[in-house]
Amino acid sequence: MREKTSRFSLIDRFVFKSFLKKNQTTVYRFCYLLVNDRSLAEEITGQVFVTIYQEGKIREIDSFMLYQHLIYYLQDSLLAKRRNLRSRLQAVQVDPSIINDPVCFLPIEDRIILGLAHVCSLPAEVISSLLDVPKQEVKKSLYQSREFLNDFLNEKRIREQFPLLS
Repeated sequence: MREKTSRFSLIDRFVFKSFLKKNQTTVYRFCYLLVNDRSLAEEITGQVFVTIYQEGKIREIDSFMLYQHLIYYLQDSLLAKRRNLRSRLQAVQVDPSIINDPVCFLPIEDRIILGLAHVCSLPAEVISSLLDVPKQEVKKSLYQSREFLNDFLNEKRIREQFPLLS
């Protein structure tokens, strides 16, 4: 690793550091939306930036390339991370059903689209090109996700108002 990092100039390191500072919070929030676990979100965020740094294309990186790396990494590792989270919850004898964040009930593809739209503030056209899906599919996913979340929250409010009906 030392050999690889020595080939970067001070300018490259400065560019990367400012890029990291600018995008780290957004990437973390996006990851947290998908995995609903702080330590896993931190781990994924770190891995994304380490991968970008190791590739050595620091001056070429932009937000679009960052999201491509992020989606690629998440698609490869998200299922393994979720399994690790579930086994960790079982090891400490916590019921996995307490993860009641309604976003976690959405399919992974819909969570990715929702996160890119609302956490990363990307328009449907950009999401469409990032995920290589038609723009209408992105809009449909966003609409269905919002409807699901609204229904979920309305049902939760009703249960809280009328506990005997639950």
